[in-house]
Amino acid sequence: MSVISVKDLSMDYGSGIIFKDVNLDIEKGESVFLIGNSGCGKSTLLRCMNGLAKPTSGEVYFSGQRVSPDNDDIDSIRCHMGMVYQHFNLFSHLNVLENIVLAPMMVLKRSKAEAISEAKKLLERVAMSGRENAMPSELSGGQKQRIAIARTLAMHPDVILFDEPTSALDPTMVEEVENVISSLCEEGMTCVIVTHDMSFARKSASRVIFMAENGIYEQGTPAAVLDNPKKLLTRRFLYHSRMFEALLDKENMDILTLNSQMKKFLSKFKYTQTQYEVISSICDEFLYPIMYNKKNDIDTIGVRLMCSESSTAHTILLSVPQAKSDPLEWPYTDPISLKLLDHYTNVILSKESNDTGYEIYIQM
Repeated sequence: MSVISVKDLSMDYGSGIIFKDVNLDIEKGESVFLIGNSGCGKSTLLRCMNGLAKPTSGEVYFSGQRVSPDNDDIDSIRCHMGMVYQHFNLFSHLNVLENIVLAPMMVLKRSKAEAISEAKKLLERVAMSGRENAMPSELSGGQKQRIAIARTLAMHPDVILFDEPTSALDPTMVEEVENVISSLCEEGMTCVIVTHDMSFARKSASRVIFMAENGIYEQGTPAAVLDNPKKLLTRRFLYHSRMFEALLDKENMDILTLNSQMKKFLSKFKYTQTQYEVISSICDEFLYPIMYNKKNDIDTIGVRLMCSESSTAHTILLSVPQAKSDPLEWPYTDPISLKLLDHYTNVILSKESNDTGYEIYIQM
């Protein structure tokens, strides 16, 4: 018997079909990663699995029991199905230890001593020993998420559902959380994980499911789906998943946010510390000055970061449609900034285009 069985599941919020007639069986010990564009129904499917959302039609079964918000046994079912959310959901008024022992004591009727003893072991497991008395406000995002995972493990679940567990984290904290989840997958914990991080899925999934066109579009091993997809939309999605795009607007320019977003995207791939410095250098020494150059004729710059799945050979493409002359020359870019960029990168090439003004390729 499958641990989770989804039968002819459909969800329609009234504004359109989210997914239709989804059928899925998840076996004990599988680590199933759900990928796809935003809005394709990944998180909704996850919420249907533990009864947080009621489907329009169809059914979900957990170890043979029907899962639904109106099922009288839904609370007992959820005791065996952990959920880790994107935004941690720790109780802000409780310290770390109190967050972990609360549910085991109240729901599983563990003694306080037993719950505390196990909580300390779980904190060691997620590399958070010594932080028992810390308040959530004193923790980083990565630390909060590891506490959330420890809290879930304290309930001894048969399955853990992860809803984009690293998407709210700073790039420097993603790896520490992914390592904890990967270790759970390796130990045989049944996991269903919604993610936008293809490298994470490639490393830790036993099966990858790509959702599109209102359902499961393609599924298989990470090698089959991520490296050799058979269907057009899967190939298109994977191509775009390696690309970060933004439009820098003079009226609403936020260089710091762009810098952070590019680094966070880069962190999903193989990268060097020097490449982090390249992004900062481009933002500080090139993008900001060029938008406020003496000519004052540039209002927008298109930014595209294209990453390689297999190496650190990443490229940045900058489109400067309003530039009347080469943006790599004065007065757009001063010689010192250009030398700095040249020091960090392998290739900088600017070419004129009739359609886009100038395009600048930077090979990191």
